[in-house]
Amino acid sequence: MRLSNITRNRREYLIKKLKFNYNKDNDLFYTYKEYSQVYSNVMIGDFHIEFNKNGEVIGIEVLNASDVFSEYQIPGVFLENIKEVNIKTVIRNNLMLIYLIINSMNQEKSAMITMNNVESAIMQEIEEV
Repeated sequence: MRLSNITRNRREYLIKKLKFNYNKDNDLFYTYKEYSQVYSNVMIGDFHIEFNKNGEVIGIEVLNASDVFSEYQIPGVFLENIKEVNIKTVIRNNLMLIYLIINSMNQEKSAMITMNNVESAIMQEIEEV
C-alpha cells in the first residue's frame, strides 16, 4: 500500500495491481491485496469491504456484480476481460470514499463506494491512525 497524499484531515491510499477474480456463473467479483489478513468487514448493499487490522481496505467482494457494475456503466464483457484492478481510498473526517478502479479492454472504469458518518469500530480505528 502506498500513502499518496496527506492534507489536513484527509488521507489517500492507493493499492495497485490487486489479485482479482470474476466468476460469471455466480456473478461474483472479488479483488484483494495478496498476503493480507482480513480483520473486519463491512457490508454496504452488494459490496463487502474487507479491512486489515490497521483499518486499510484490502479487499472488495461484489455480489450480483454484473447488475451492480452496470449502474456504473461497467458492462459484463468488461468484467470478463479485466487486466488490472486498483483500489483508491480517500478518508476525511468521518467520511470514506473507496474507488474500485478496473482496467479492461484498453479502458479504465471505476465504481465509487461511500461510507458516511459511520460510527463503527473500524472507522474509529482508521481515524486514530
